[in-house]
Amino acid sequence: MTPHARRLVLEIESLARQLTAGDDVVPATTSQKVALTAVADSGPLRLGALAERMGTTDATASRTVDGLVGLGLVERVEDAGDRRAVRIAVTPAGRKLVDRRRAELAKAFERGLRDLPPDDRDRLIALLEQLNAGLRAP
Repeated sequence: MTPHARRLVLEIESLARQLTAGDDVVPATTSQKVALTAVADSGPLRLGALAERMGTTDATASRTVDGLVGLGLVERVEDAGDRRAVRIAVTPAGRKLVDRRRAELAKAFERGLRDLPPDDRDRLIALLEQLNAGLRAP
């Protein structure tokens, strides 16, 4: 591991710990939170598309969805284009949880960004966008 990669990992781990401390807004596993936000952001998804967004198998995504259905955060709905298929859709309760968690995260980031000069804030966001794009590249 390069020194830069190691430092980045440590900083991201620290950031994640701070942002998830006391996180009881979404009473779900990490995989369930990833699936819930993917469905909330992308609209109803077929299971395979959800599994791809989660970076997992269809079987794991299916078990994850089962848990979310049990929590009332997503539902399986008929695919209008193919009646044999189903899509996973966020429920109003799921949407409310995602929106509430994002609002809390935004408040936390606002506290952290407060002392940065505006140009540094813009640069940080641009760099994170570049990093995310690089991580998505094949």
